[in-house]
Amino acid sequence: MSSSKHNSAKKNKPDKQSLGEEKEVKPDGVRNQESGTAQKEPLHAEAQEVVADEEQQQLQPEEVAEDFKEKFEAVNEKHLRLMAEFDNFRKRTSRDYERLIEAANEKLMLELVEVRENFDRALRTTEKNEECKSFHEGMELIYAKFSEILEKNGLEPFAAIGEQFDPQIHDALMKTEHPTLPEDHIAEVFEKGYRLKSRVVKHARVIVSSGVPQNESE
Repeated sequence: MSSSKHNSAKKNKPDKQSLGEEKEVKPDGVRNQESGTAQKEPLHAEAQEVVADEEQQQLQPEEVAEDFKEKFEAVNEKHLRLMAEFDNFRKRTSRDYERLIEAANEKLMLELVEVRENFDRALRTTEKNEECKSFHEGMELIYAKFSEILEKNGLEPFAAIGEQFDPQIHDALMKTEHPTLPEDHIAEVFEKGYRLKSRVVKHARVIVSSGVPQNESE
């Protein structure tokens, strides 16, 4: 009988090996903190929006209106600045384009001026020749039409006998006495000058009067 009690007590006594293998069960939070892997999870995007809305709702109406006004003024100022920069760019581009067109027109007009001058010389040569009268009349018609086209495109001739000499637009080839014209007046036009839209593109070449001769003035 003592043998059976001994066996029963042996069975009820906990095994040391089993006690050593038993592990302590801890909550996940405690286990993660001990392992150093526990981290605070970031708020979800929707949760952040809810928090932002709640903070916005906590503001007073005056504060909300003032905040909206400041944002509107900043955006409006940026918009006005961009519009002003674009307008300046458009005007600058337009001016550059106009200058480019004027430069191209000026070069073409100067070449056509030489043709006009040759017409003028030919007409002066045949003006008093009776044999070339019909030819002269035909040349005059062509010359008049050609000059009209040039003037429509902004080309304007200047310089005439009797005008005051202006060194800024006239080139004096020489000075000579003139029976009627006073000093520093155009006595003869060798080549006309030309303006293209009020800007001088070619100076006139003229002979300038040095005044009335002394014996005639007396």
